[in-house]
Amino acid sequence: MEKLVKQIIRRVPTPNFLNWPNNWGLKLISLIFAVLLWYFVVGEDKVDTTVYIPVEIVNLPRELVIANQFKKQLEVTVSGPRGLISGINRQRITRTINLAKTTPGTIVIRNEPETIQFPRGVTVSRIQPTHITLLIDELVEKELPVQARTTGSPASGYELGGVVFEPPLIKISGPKAVVGREKIFTAKPIDISGLKSSKTFQVPLELRSALLELMGETVVTANVVIRERTTEKTIADIPVHLTGPESDRKVTLEPDTISVRALLPLSSRGNQAGLVEASISTEGLSVGTHRMPVKITAPEEIHIIEAVPSTVTVKIGRSLGK
Repeated sequence: MEKLVKQIIRRVPTPNFLNWPNNWGLKLISLIFAVLLWYFVVGEDKVDTTVYIPVEIVNLPRELVIANQFKKQLEVTVSGPRGLISGINRQRITRTINLAKTTPGTIVIRNEPETIQFPRGVTVSRIQPTHITLLIDELVEKELPVQARTTGSPASGYELGGVVFEPPLIKISGPKAVVGREKIFTAKPIDISGLKSSKTFQVPLELRSALLELMGETVVTANVVIRERTTEKTIADIPVHLTGPESDRKVTLEPDTISVRALLPLSSRGNQAGLVEASISTEGLSVGTHRMPVKITAPEEIHIIEAVPSTVTVKIGRSLGK
């Protein structure tokens, strides 16, 4: 281009009475190109349109959280040359809010035209909303237990043994104003009507609106334990057996029978004494008198409350051959 311009300049006679610089022709051609460029940009049809600009929060401290809902997009009316306007949607233009120095409390941020970096030549005529209000709060993390509720009753002869949740603790994190006062979660009622055995349920949590917005619908697994009803009974005259290595030593027990108080299923019948065993180990015992605890063995459905007596006297004599 520069060579072409110089050739044109050589052919154009230069008046001697004008003291123009040697490169005046080059500057003239540049001026013409600038005018043409201005014409294509400014002279192009101007249009007005509305674009949606996302709000981008940056540098929020880890220990803080935004506790309120706010508009995530701005509605911006812009005007400018058609070519520039049509290219806006292809650019990543955002309304960036820097919260690096923020502290807990309420802050109001105005949306001014200069806060959005549009291309040169694009004019902002309207922004909605005109401001953004942010409630900044401390971030709190907790693990809370779940409380069970039931409706109805198990089948006749059965009772509720308990409800075990999985997971036993629910983790929650959020604004201090929302999470700070929470101490326990409550599950929706579980209908146990007519149950004769344990059963597993999927149970939603009952959450107030602020927690529901924070956590969404939350479901836990509830293991409902159903067991037979029991009654307290005393089982008497249970013989105490000896365990341990065989020996020819003389061993006597005082007393040699005990009684136990136990909770037995209502359906339990027959020889109840045969259901419970009592024993004492003589392993490691020397000749003499010892006071030893009684070990009680019973089926899983029988709950031993206490043994009477809980210890017996063990007398060990010398071997019979001596």
